[in-house]
Amino acid sequence: LKAGCGEWEEAREFFRVPDRNLTGSSLLNDGNGTLLHINGMEASGDWQNLAMIARRSHDNGATWSAPEIIAPEHTRRHQVIAGPSITAEGWIIQACDAGPGGNDGTALHISRDGGHTWEDPWDGAPLPDFSDGGVGSTIAGIHAGVVQLADGSLMALGRGNSIAGSDGKLHMPMSISRDMGRTWTYSASPLPPIDGGQRLVLRRLNEGPLLLVSFTGHPQRTPETDRGMEFTAPDGTKAKGYGMYAAVSFDNGRTWPVRRLVTDSVPRFLDGGAWTGFFESDSTHAEPRGYLCATQTPDGIIHLLSSRLHYRFNLAWLLEAMQ
Repeated sequence: LKAGCGEWEEAREFFRVPDRNLTGSSLLNDGNGTLLHINGMEASGDWQNLAMIARRSHDNGATWSAPEIIAPEHTRRHQVIAGPSITAEGWIIQACDAGPGGNDGTALHISRDGGHTWEDPWDGAPLPDFSDGGVGSTIAGIHAGVVQLADGSLMALGRGNSIAGSDGKLHMPMSISRDMGRTWTYSASPLPPIDGGQRLVLRRLNEGPLLLVSFTGHPQRTPETDRGMEFTAPDGTKAKGYGMYAAVSFDNGRTWPVRRLVTDSVPRFLDGGAWTGFFESDSTHAEPRGYLCATQTPDGIIHLLSSRLHYRFNLAWLLEAMQ
């Protein structure tokens, strides 16, 4: 999508390794003129035991370097998740699913040299008991988003491994690491859990706050009594909404006071493709499922991609819900 254009260019092949499954992709702009592409690569047609490769572009993606293998073992903990980031130390952090199961958690890979060499600080221990107050060396929940907080610690939110909150309901798990991913402490976040066909976005905005894009629940697997979330409209009215929402935190993830459905309120019948399928969108219903990724351009526009759809909004649009 070129700057100033309202339509995407025609798609063309981005990356291919003959006879290999390529599950999991991520893109990172390092802010200094380099784009980094990281991908999983299987030994055959399967997707569970992946090596990891990386390549670079110095001309905004027009050309790319030859791929280099950055994690050569075809094994678990290498299923790349969209949404890498750069820490205050200048290190790149890349999350990967720790296994093929829905409750296998997330691994963290760290590069201290611009993406040339990587390490997984995992201690080799089996998956821990992802319970409230528990400690382990794997992030709770697959498809996790990871951000660095103001004090240098890391926070992650993921799908699966849900934790019961004080209200007795299941919540999305939150993992906190104060030693750069070697150990994580688990607790229930204030957010609803997500399930199959859904992947969240967690990133820090250019303006400073944290942005989460997730779902109010699963359209089939969430108990009907727990589906939906109360939202406040810009005019102050409250209504229960369903589907994809964006939330903003000003206190490093402790609370999420700004929550808004990602919909323009126009009644539509849409085809999300993939896991999402057909759905209706209006003022109280947004896309029910999707594998999400997002970026924010220098002009403050947040570009959110689901399985097939493209959304654009900014922080000001989200803050209207507080007025």
